[in-house]
Amino acid sequence: MATPTVPPQPAPQRRNARLRLAAAVGVAVLAVVTLATLDLPSVERVATGITSNVPPILRGLVTPEWSLLPRAIAVMFETLFMAILGTIVGGLFAFPISFLASGNLMPSAVLAYPGKVLLVAVRTFPEILLAIIFVAATGPGPTAGIMAMGIHSIGFLGKIFGDVVEGIDPGPNEAIRAVGGNGLHVFLWSVTPQVLPEFASNLLFRFEINLRAATVLGLVGAGGIGLILQQRLQFRLWGEVTVILLVIIVFVIVVDALSARLRRALA
Repeated sequence: MATPTVPPQPAPQRRNARLRLAAAVGVAVLAVVTLATLDLPSVERVATGITSNVPPILRGLVTPEWSLLPRAIAVMFETLFMAILGTIVGGLFAFPISFLASGNLMPSAVLAYPGKVLLVAVRTFPEILLAIIFVAATGPGPTAGIMAMGIHSIGFLGKIFGDVVEGIDPGPNEAIRAVGGNGLHVFLWSVTPQVLPEFASNLLFRFEINLRAATVLGLVGAGGIGLILQQRLQFRLWGEVTVILLVIIVFVIVVDALSARLRRALA
């Protein structure tokens, strides 16, 4: 009886295996180089920090200071309103810019480049940097946070909206033009009905992002619950930090659940 032999591995699979091995080696080398160039603390310093700081943090985390709960909820609502206003500002400006940045709606695709470049430039600046700038310009408070989220949302939503517009079905556009319709008719009766559901869905998604961002922007003085979180962290009031974090988690979970249901309804 002949001994069964295992057929050799096909050439494409051998090539893919070599590529995966090379990628793994490259990542390992990159990690070693990164660790070697960073000024990391010593093991003794890390161990000392953990043993001296973690026990009081854990004691505070398991003994929440519930007297702060009404204040935390009130400031979290302020954070929620900041996220709503920032999203509205971003959506209002992103709506017209996205059409100007869509190559399929402009007479020439080249004319869409200024809009695309503008949206890329706006997205380049992270929200935290914008918040620092606006805190310096307008002073600490929710106004700086709203402006930071609004401007960053313009770049984000403008890019998403533009992609949606460029992906619409051209059939209805051509049908309207075939019966004598002009550009305005195409925009009102073909483009807008096709893009509005996806625009609304992405607007809700951006609102979820802004709500999380609003909790962080307060750390630089841009209002919201991040501001009182920063104060409690500075004074190491871990019991109050616990209450603030619980309020943030509950709000984010509830808003995520409601937003997900709305986006499914719009799909």
